[in-house]
Amino acid sequence: MNKRKLKKWGLWFLILIVVTSVTSIVWVNHQLIAIQGSYTKLVDPTTYVSTEPKVVITNVNILATDCSHFIPNQTILLENGKIIKIGQDSLKINDHTVIDGTGKYLIPGLVDAHVHLKDSKNDLLLYLAKGVTHVREMTGNKTHIQWRNEINKGAIGPKIFVSSEKVNSKSGFSGFFESWTRNRINYASVKGAKKVIKNLSEDGFDAVKISSHLNQSMFEITIEMAKEYNIPVLGHIPNGVKLEDVYSSGMVEIAHVEEIVKSTMNDFRDSGQTGNDAYLGYLETRCDDIAKQLAKNKIAVVSTIWLMESLPEQKLNLETFIKRIPLNYVNPALIEGTNLSKGWLPGNNSYEVSEEVKADKTENAAEKAFWDTYVAAIHMVTKALCKNNVVLMAGTDANTALTVPGFSLHDELESLSRIGISNGKVLYSGTRAPAEWMNSNSGEIKVGFNSDLILLKGNPLDDITEIRNIEAVFFGKFAMQKDQINALLNAIKEKNNESRTMDLEPYLN
Repeated sequence: MNKRKLKKWGLWFLILIVVTSVTSIVWVNHQLIAIQGSYTKLVDPTTYVSTEPKVVITNVNILATDCSHFIPNQTILLENGKIIKIGQDSLKINDHTVIDGTGKYLIPGLVDAHVHLKDSKNDLLLYLAKGVTHVREMTGNKTHIQWRNEINKGAIGPKIFVSSEKVNSKSGFSGFFESWTRNRINYASVKGAKKVIKNLSEDGFDAVKISSHLNQSMFEITIEMAKEYNIPVLGHIPNGVKLEDVYSSGMVEIAHVEEIVKSTMNDFRDSGQTGNDAYLGYLETRCDDIAKQLAKNKIAVVSTIWLMESLPEQKLNLETFIKRIPLNYVNPALIEGTNLSKGWLPGNNSYEVSEEVKADKTENAAEKAFWDTYVAAIHMVTKALCKNNVVLMAGTDANTALTVPGFSLHDELESLSRIGISNGKVLYSGTRAPAEWMNSNSGEIKVGFNSDLILLKGNPLDDITEIRNIEAVFFGKFAMQKDQINALLNAIKEKNNESRTMDLEPYLN
């Protein structure tokens, strides 16, 4: 073959490589965008939400600011998104919308302290329909900042606190690939950390979130740089960092109770001990001290215990357990997954164990024993945090497998109640605690506070499941009554069904 032909074939080979590479990149990007729900058809919220700049709720029971009791027979005046007056006296009513609160219970709007919004605005409406008037996005991007700013200016949606994507300390191709495919930030030097955190601050992120895959030196540098730019650091406990190093580090919040459990499990293994019962005994001796140190250093903790409670079922009994989940309301792409990402369904769920493990009685029993121990440890630590007055904020990891936005916070509050935490403290964890942490001027029913409120049919202090019986939701200048809420939920279900590529019927109850 002469040189001219070789050159020609070489050129065609180069073109083939370029075309293949570009096609692969486009395909991967399409998959990454799809899993975020960008192609899900959207509901127009204006059809289901009323603009109510002036509202008076009469003769209603109002939750006390410490969440310990209800104050009976109160009338509350709302104007332009603020609580103007509260009292038993008859209030002057001009052009206000009047709502009879007789026999009903008014609480602050709920806050989900740990969510993952993805790219479908339908999720914002799910939160509102379930009384969640504020969310904290824990893998945020510039789209979420844009949503936050639009809502702050009067758009329909829950208020949003936006943390950054997780910070790792991986470098080279591994770091690049994770940043591209898994929404991670990577740096491995002081210069890199300073540049990233400066940019996050300038872009308007509310916090820096650290991941488990951050080495100790970058953990310390991240906190140091974040202090310089006055942006809080929260998230996971990095794998190489001890709990003792977290206490005085300047980290302001641990993203999950689970992080404490994982850290103590590592300490237990390092001590040479083994066995599930032995670990629980070891943890029991440490729980109070851990909680006291967290309280002393003013480090808040987010719960996310319902998701942990679901793990034994998701791993070993998913086909039955999934039928308890209101899948119709979930972003279809998350449920179905893509060629690059697992979804929620049996056979394609990232938590589910292999069929071989399920079939092997010994392995199955060992798996169940471990995860039952894990859940027991989560419960033990959570109760110790409450006992020792650590700031506990209810969060769900919403949009992680089987955690449905809005619905999941009701599950979480019920889980907290079920393990023995008083309903007053449970409500505090889902209202005032996160609102105070964010300094959001909400979370309490007080004059001058934002009028983000939920009207309930029954008393949630007597029965926490009453948080599901919503009569009305108020947020900013907007309100939704029960019939509007139901219509909105049906509309979200219909739009999601239009966006599906597979039949959910086999997985519905």
